[in-house]
Amino acid sequence: MKNLFLGLFVVLVMISCSTDEYGDVVEEVSSVSVQASTLKQLGPANDANPYDEVGKKYGIWLSEYYQIHGYSKTIEDLATQVNFMGAKLKAPDVFGKSNILITEDGISISINNPETVVISTLASGTLSEAAESSLLGFFVSLIQNKEAEYNLLYDFITTYEAGIMDSSDLTSFELETILGITSVTRYALDAEGGHKDRDWEISVGNKKVASGFHPFQASLISVIAHLRYYL
Repeated sequence: MKNLFLGLFVVLVMISCSTDEYGDVVEEVSSVSVQASTLKQLGPANDANPYDEVGKKYGIWLSEYYQIHGYSKTIEDLATQVNFMGAKLKAPDVFGKSNILITEDGISISINNPETVVISTLASGTLSEAAESSLLGFFVSLIQNKEAEYNLLYDFITTYEAGIMDSSDLTSFELETILGITSVTRYALDAEGGHKDRDWEISVGNKKVASGFHPFQASLISVIAHLRYYL
């Protein structure tokens, strides 16, 4: 399995340091990750993130969807889930952006080439090159570690958030954008992973039904599909 915190070091260096500062970043990231791992993590919240409400709202909607429709087991299911959440996000009191329905073909592209979809979506926004590179590294690390346990993913995300909040190279818009996206990611992974079996199966009565997705894959693809709402 890829090393999440090595990837974290790379994405933080992209946005915050010159070459002679790398050692300080490694020490800081290691310290934060150890501290995060020793704390008992209760739920997906991160009170240190000033934009945590963005993810909390997303998590509530996603949990409601799962309660009604169950977890996505097919590409058709995931397309329905993504469009349900997209309809919520287009509400004027959230972003006011138009909703474009995602087809099953679009979901298939996101599943087969998630990094490419992230790159093209970020390119359509207004973030700086450094901010785009950092977010891309963030998602690539999650994509490559989609089989990790949630507590490790949580530690990775919150440590990344701490590094972003310490950066002096981001505009206030970029800070809000990145921290909103990371918050959404935390809550989305929790909504799926908090109840999903680790053997990629869903319990139905006394039987097991193959989910069709790796743990956290469906929720991560859903977040990637909704990136354009936050840029």
